[in-house]
Amino acid sequence: MLEDFRFEDLTWPEVNDAVEAGRIPVLPVGTIEQHGPHLPLKIDRWTSTSIVDEAARRSDGLLLAMPPVSYGYTSHVMDFPGSMTIHHETFIRYLVDIGLSLVYHGFKKLIFINGHGSNQQPTELAVRRIMLESDAWAAMASWWNLTQANSGFTETWRDSEYPGGAAHAGEAETAIALHMDADAVRMDLAVDQVTDTNQQESKYHWVDLFGSGPVKMDGYTSTYTPDGTQGTPTVATAAKGKLLFEEAVNNLVEFGREMNEREYLPRVDHHRRKPTIARPG
Repeated sequence: MLEDFRFEDLTWPEVNDAVEAGRIPVLPVGTIEQHGPHLPLKIDRWTSTSIVDEAARRSDGLLLAMPPVSYGYTSHVMDFPGSMTIHHETFIRYLVDIGLSLVYHGFKKLIFINGHGSNQQPTELAVRRIMLESDAWAAMASWWNLTQANSGFTETWRDSEYPGGAAHAGEAETAIALHMDADAVRMDLAVDQVTDTNQQESKYHWVDLFGSGPVKMDGYTSTYTPDGTQGTPTVATAAKGKLLFEEAVNNLVEFGREMNEREYLPRVDHHRRKPTIARPG
């Protein structure tokens, strides 16, 4: 039935119906990794999946929530027990194969929603490869970046210092977890940690979910935070989390409608002499 918003609940004839209706599959991409002593390992997968599910539910049949990708590129946090990682090449190929499978079945527009910072660059590359290797259009966004589409929104919820207060397991992630299920958050164990990276007060190298310095220099997480927290979780509240969640959901629905209505220009090969081999890369 087209009122179903989860891909996995469809039958194969209903997948054909979804293709003919022009529905847009949305893939949540997360990982399982440490988030300090106060947040569960599932937070990245949980957040992206919850946002995608709710957006699909509200999209009047346009968006189709895919089952999540639960494991990602997490090598830098392997000093903390429970963190799981996938080799970056395997991870990219896996995302590409999911996307191309959807394209093979007839879907021509796809969206990937990421919930883990270090998944962002591999997911961007995977989405681009899907577009280069097929006739489909694919887009990706990390959920926190989705909340930045409307100017001034951050000022409605943020109390922590910038940069750094809303980095990994900081104000934003803790708040959205409190909104989704406060019982899953151990606020009595939350400790504010300004990372060694941000203590340097460099104008070149600093980090936050909602921005970063122009220089990238990311090694093992254990070298710049003692317990895995990067930010100020103690100022997080469920009310702030609701604002973040609703903004991400509403903006995803809005972008889905924009993507659905937009006409994309075709590829143009400008070679005078046509290439005689397959495209490299």
